[in-house]
Amino acid sequence: MPFRFAILTILLGVLLSAGIAVAGQAAGSSAKPQSARSPVTITDQDNSTNVDLTTGELLVVKLPSNPSTGYDWSVSGDPAPLKLTKHSHLRSTSGAVGAPQTAVFEFRAASAGVVHLTLLYRRSWEYNVPPVKTFTVTVEVR
Repeated sequence: MPFRFAILTILLGVLLSAGIAVAGQAAGSSAKPQSARSPVTITDQDNSTNVDLTTGELLVVKLPSNPSTGYDWSVSGDPAPLKLTKHSHLRSTSGAVGAPQTAVFEFRAASAGVVHLTLLYRRSWEYNVPPVKTFTVTVEVR
């Protein structure tokens, strides 16, 4: 009798482990369709163009920048139906102080709609001075 109990306990443990592993894979696979899509990446060469996205898709904007001069890109106005999720800088591979960088903005398409996404390259403390550069794209989220 103890032998049968030991076999049943082992068998039950194996079945439970297999069930948990399968449930974990199923839960993981249901969350991946959104992140499995490649982000749509645009650069300064896409200025004044149109971009089509679907809800949940990621838009990445990469623009040349040199924050060591005081100039940086910023979003002008409300970008809805996009939601700004990240703003960062990619440093130059040269490693030199004051070397140009790339400003990176990540937006998630939160809901359907159209926006004229505008980014301004300016010094944040210069209020009455027009931006040195302006980047605008029309984004339609379906």
